[in-house]
Amino acid sequence: DRRQPALKLTQNVTAAHAADPRLARLSLNISEAAKGSGAKDVRLFRNGVLVKIWRGDALKGQTTRTIDVTVPVVAGPNLFTAYAFNRDNVKSPDASLILNGPENLRRKGVAHIIAIGINQYSNPNYNLKLAGADAQSVIQAVAKAQERLDQFARFEVTPLLDQDATKANILAAMRRLSDPKAPLPPNAPAVIANMKQAEPEDAVVIFYAGHGFADKDRWYMLPHDLGYTGPRDGVDEKAIATVLAHSISDVELEEALEGIDASGIMLILDACNSGQALEAEEKRRGPMNSRGLAQLAYEKGMYLLAAAESFQLALESKRLGHGYLTYTLVEEGLDGMADTAPKDGQTLVQEWLRFAARRVPELQLERENNKAGKPMPPSVTREFGLGGPKKPIPAPKKLPRVEDVQRPRLFYRQELDKARLVVARNS
Repeated sequence: DRRQPALKLTQNVTAAHAADPRLARLSLNISEAAKGSGAKDVRLFRNGVLVKIWRGDALKGQTTRTIDVTVPVVAGPNLFTAYAFNRDNVKSPDASLILNGPENLRRKGVAHIIAIGINQYSNPNYNLKLAGADAQSVIQAVAKAQERLDQFARFEVTPLLDQDATKANILAAMRRLSDPKAPLPPNAPAVIANMKQAEPEDAVVIFYAGHGFADKDRWYMLPHDLGYTGPRDGVDEKAIATVLAHSISDVELEEALEGIDASGIMLILDACNSGQALEAEEKRRGPMNSRGLAQLAYEKGMYLLAAAESFQLALESKRLGHGYLTYTLVEEGLDGMADTAPKDGQTLVQEWLRFAARRVPELQLERENNKAGKPMPPSVTREFGLGGPKKPIPAPKKLPRVEDVQRPRLFYRQELDKARLVVARNS
């Protein structure tokens, strides 16, 4: 059914809201094209970033319906766009409205960083060595680089390490960025309770280092409380089901991140199989009506960097002191090596992430071919093992096959290349 719903977006000025220039009250009128064609899953964007979504039937049994919504605005132009889908997921034309926010709304943004690193799992058979160091290094390196730039008013850092990195705590921390009244889990660390809501000028960085697992078309972040208490060589289908029930799927990540209203969101996953998080029902990236982290990344204008392809392991090295991905980001990328396009003394966020995606396989080949002529200690994986004890991966005696080299996956909307968010200055 190709009959498209019709949407109209207008400003609804009332005395109650006119007093607060930070808020705009909008009315969104939705009509189905013909009886039975339907209208569902309405999305509202401000300056290209998703700010609100109404899932399911938008008409509630009617042929036309108006939704009133209050959303924040920023100083200067605010381009609001909205669209919906009919019953067969055919997209409507965009409805649009431009509102100008007063200059007195202009403010420096706040950088919100959630750094998750898990060395100590509830099942010690799955402990890691360097994930915690990776999370702490990201906090320190990014903060140090940003001190020279003075782009943000301040940093709000939420470290979740080891026993604090439970499923409930991780999801609560993400939800507090969109709702400061979101319920806290029992015994949640004070750092979560003290979190502030992200605002439209703010930036959000979420970093995860730990075990990852792909199952069918889903990817899972394994928290400290992974649910399985047995040995690594005793993992069967029942054990896997237990672990997945205790883990955070890409769909749960999508739901937790969906309500965050920030100018930019960056999600970095230094874990095995994490490229699966970028798989989608539709291989295209655009205004499709599908679920999952890949679709949300498009709609939110997110930067999403995964350490490895969906079928690959993410490696960490004692000699490097980090996982391969984190090493390229904090030890090389922020030290000027990512400043390439153009080489102008500063590193943009796109340059930084592209450098890491390109550099990880190069780094692995350099180490495994022992170009320095020094003994290379074996790497280990951030893998949830499916049988047998965790063993170090010895350096091969010859070049690995191309498909064996760890290759990160990066996604961001191409138009974000125009954004000039600087992550480091090198001169």
